[in-house]
Amino acid sequence: MNTVRPIGLLVGGLLVAVRLASAQPPGPNQAAMDTLTKEVALRVFADIRQPKAQEIYAQLLACGDECDPQQVIRSVGGWDAVGAKMQELSELKSTSRFNTMSPAEANTAIRQQLARFYDKYKNDRNYGRPLSPAAQADILAKIDGLLPPATAPEQPQLSAAQPEADVPADSDTLTEDENSIDGTDLRISQLERQVKSEEEKRLWMMILGAIAGLVVGAGAVYLLAYRSLKAEVERLLSENARLSRSVDAAAQRPRPTNEPRQPPADYKQKADAYDAIRAELGKGVEPLAAIRQLKQKGVNPAPANEPVTRPVVSERSEPVVAPVPAPEPPAAPTPTPPVQMQSQTTARGDVFYFPPPDPTGQFDNAQQMSTLSPESAYRFNVHADRPDTASFRFEAEPGRVTRFLTYRNYMIEPACESENSFSSTHTRIVMRRDGEAALENGSWRVKTKALIRYE
Repeated sequence: MNTVRPIGLLVGGLLVAVRLASAQPPGPNQAAMDTLTKEVALRVFADIRQPKAQEIYAQLLACGDECDPQQVIRSVGGWDAVGAKMQELSELKSTSRFNTMSPAEANTAIRQQLARFYDKYKNDRNYGRPLSPAAQADILAKIDGLLPPATAPEQPQLSAAQPEADVPADSDTLTEDENSIDGTDLRISQLERQVKSEEEKRLWMMILGAIAGLVVGAGAVYLLAYRSLKAEVERLLSENARLSRSVDAAAQRPRPTNEPRQPPADYKQKADAYDAIRAELGKGVEPLAAIRQLKQKGVNPAPANEPVTRPVVSERSEPVVAPVPAPEPPAAPTPTPPVQMQSQTTARGDVFYFPPPDPTGQFDNAQQMSTLSPESAYRFNVHADRPDTASFRFEAEPGRVTRFLTYRNYMIEPACESENSFSSTHTRIVMRRDGEAALENGSWRVKTKALIRYE
């Protein structure tokens, strides 16, 4: 709509310019010829009882004496045959010789033109009866008012009762002189009108060609813009898909971690040895503190065939170092009794592994394993004195930690709570406190979550 309206305004402006350029004020001779044509058309359409004919008649009555009846007939439509007759009657107006005549000469030429027209169509019911001698006399009286004759013309003495067939066919009422219009002038007039018609056609073709060019150009610009935008959208979509694939591949690629990679069997063996030492010492006694006290007092803390150090694990808790008493003077040595190991302690229970629990904190017994596997995430240690209670901690193969961090909402958070918030720079999990699980209806469920830290 926004494009059609400016084009319509452009065409309207061109038409107005053409009309203004071609419009010239009519001279008295042309005005008299228009009056003749209008009066003839009024008498023709006055007797035709048809809607469009009556509409033409009403418009002719409303317009001035010098209006062009051909334009009125063409605008209403339906009576092109009458319009052609009016065109024939007004051919005299198009000749350059007629426009340069004096008023008396133009009056004589108009009378001759009306006589020829009546003689040609007097037997036609649409023209013979409306253009009676009395009607012709009224029309010529108006012409005399516009173009005064040189001498008073002799009016034809015709009775209203006289038959129309008795009216002389030639110029009994008009005199021929050297100024009469012959057939050559009429032919020249017709040729001039044809030339003007061809020029108008060419002008219209130029206007229509310009409009068509504008429409085609606008369509071509729109098509080019559409194709360019479509190509840009397709490029952006392909780039987005490529970046998505690269991000997915980067997420699946294992990240480097600082956790030591040890064989699973050796890792489990050392962890079991450390648990045995803690069970032997009892609760509340730190192994490292007891070993330091034994070294200072010269007591061997453990048999030679048992390991005395715990393997490197992901736990940051600082060992509690017992205060070392000041050495007594060597002069009076007093034997110090050896540290009494707690012999009556609870024995270590079963150790097994579980994959992550469900969102409610319940572990699946069907997936319980006695050794660490790629799917393992939590290590359970059942209390010997309470078989329905176990402590657990996050423990997984180092190569699988990245996967657990990626899906921490489903694999870590149901059983652990963290001291800090997770970020993309964290690559490992450090235990801060073991969690506690209880055996309910044959299945282990989290009672107290383990405390971890992301690093």
